[in-house]
Amino acid sequence: MINQSNFDQYFESILISYSGQAVWGIGLTLILWYFFNLYQRKHLKLWSFSWLAFAAYVLFSLLTLYCARNQDIGPFWQNIFTFLFQIAGLMHVLWLLQGTYHLIYRKTLSLRYEYIQYTLVVLIGLFSSLLYLFEEDGGYIYSLVLPFTIKSLIVGGSFIFAGIQIMRLGRRDTAVGKKLLWIAFLLYGFENLNYALGGVYMIFDENYIVEIDGALGVIDFLLLSFIGIGMIIWMLEEERSTLEKTNRELDSFLYSTSHDLRAPVASLLGLINIAKHDIKDESGQRYVKMMEDRVKKLDHIFSDILNYSRNIKTEITLKTFRLGEMVEDVITDVKFNQGADSIRLDYDEHIHHTLRTDYYQLKVVLGNLISNAVKYHDSKKPDQFIAIRFEKYDRDVHISVEDNGIGIAPESQHKVFDMFYRATSEAEGSGLGLFIVQQALDKINARIALVSELGKGSIFKVIIENAGVKLDD
Repeated sequence: MINQSNFDQYFESILISYSGQAVWGIGLTLILWYFFNLYQRKHLKLWSFSWLAFAAYVLFSLLTLYCARNQDIGPFWQNIFTFLFQIAGLMHVLWLLQGTYHLIYRKTLSLRYEYIQYTLVVLIGLFSSLLYLFEEDGGYIYSLVLPFTIKSLIVGGSFIFAGIQIMRLGRRDTAVGKKLLWIAFLLYGFENLNYALGGVYMIFDENYIVEIDGALGVIDFLLLSFIGIGMIIWMLEEERSTLEKTNRELDSFLYSTSHDLRAPVASLLGLINIAKHDIKDESGQRYVKMMEDRVKKLDHIFSDILNYSRNIKTEITLKTFRLGEMVEDVITDVKFNQGADSIRLDYDEHIHHTLRTDYYQLKVVLGNLISNAVKYHDSKKPDQFIAIRFEKYDRDVHISVEDNGIGIAPESQHKVFDMFYRATSEAEGSGLGLFIVQQALDKINARIALVSELGKGSIFKVIIENAGVKLDD
């Protein structure tokens, strides 16, 4: 039999701890429910229910202890709250395990097994609440200690089992959420088994009482916090992993599809070229020329998509090189573009125009900028030019590409780096060129600035951090 003074001391020692745990349980319920509405994952819904049940368990436990402390309330309400805290505590464990099972195996239990589990929960709760019938007057062993011991034993065993399953699943995994969750599960499980062991001692020794001080309350709260944080981190890592896998599959699909479609387009261009020589009448030649223009545009779109896919997969390799070397390389690629022969290149190579960065990524950038300058030149101007400038500020390198083409309207300048955006209806491109430029610059720790005036031309300035090279480096 436990004396009243010891029981009063026990109640006061857990009041603050249990209240804090109830608030944390409600907080986790709202967080997980928010993520469930966002991602529509069943395990998030089950985990949300689990923490709501935990908050209810804590509150009903306090009400049970309060009824036992105040003898005037009577055993009826104590019996009701004992039944409710057992149900809530076991449902907390059950929903938590169901959610974990769903996350690990990507499937749910059948309704038959769920109903069996719920029935067992109700029977255990009913059994625990009826134990007060064996209680002697003034005692707490059957009405309080034994129900708490049964609950702690089930919770402890369940959390240890779940922790071992998650540990086995993620023993070769670097995911932080899984590791944090199974460690917290094991610690919380052993802590509950310790409470159950203390309850057994209290049953057989009327002078023994489990010591519940502030330190244990803090440990309880920390373990519950680690469990909740581990759940959230694991969920976010799973979503990130799924998103990365989807992106990889999409990139592969994009690359393979564009590559496969480009082959028949190339064959079609070959057939059109033959037709141009065989068809003699003027109208037929005009139609063949229109077909050739449309097919070439389609070929350019596939080429941009392939460049984008290839650019994503390319690893960064730092290399020291002359800017003039790259300019020559790019000019070789674009000199046969329509209108290129009428545009003057203004670039004075200097021995100091040397930098260190990824050659391929910067070539993608300059290639697209120079190609766009050729594509959107203003044929009405007598002196059409593309000017390339190299400047070095400390360790940063500035490379600008200036043209006196048609320019870009002010309302379009902040959108030109978006995917598939074309600043003018006269544009023949896919709208991927400047988007690819932005992606390449992100990979080499660089940024780009645009100054443009409609009808006068544009200046694109590329700023590459820590790319400057001294001649004696």
